[in-house]
Amino acid sequence: MTYASTESLAPEPAQAGVDDVQSHVEAALHDSLEEQWDEVLSQWEGAEASDRADVRATVAAVRDEIFEGLRPVESNDELQRGLAVAYLQTKCRWTLLNTRIQHQTAQNGQPHEALLYRATCVSLIVQALEPLLEPETVQSVAGLFAESVSG
Repeated sequence: MTYASTESLAPEPAQAGVDDVQSHVEAALHDSLEEQWDEVLSQWEGAEASDRADVRATVAAVRDEIFEGLRPVESNDELQRGLAVAYLQTKCRWTLLNTRIQHQTAQNGQPHEALLYRATCVSLIVQALEPLLEPETVQSVAGLFAESVSG
């Protein structure tokens, strides 16, 4: 997936107020993300509507938690720190889901389908957050995960 530059999605602190940056965050994590979730969940053959709704509610709660955590922020520095924490937390959530998928695959030959779709939708949140962060932040988080795997 190709990402837009940080400058196009999150204006520099000197150029934009917190409200402007929060508007960029909301735009990145709302309409486009909702459409992507719809597309992913529509591909879940044989799923009941309630299964799709459960996955959707779970990932929407993750996204909404990010919004709620950033809502009281009053400075761009705090907002960037909050976004970095949200990114790290969401990436950790996705990693744990993938660990469960791998474990279920090893134990049963295949993971529970709802888990696969939940992990996919959470990964879309991670991907939506990345362009909102400084590239160094994304690299630092990637390095943290690489260290935890190798060491």
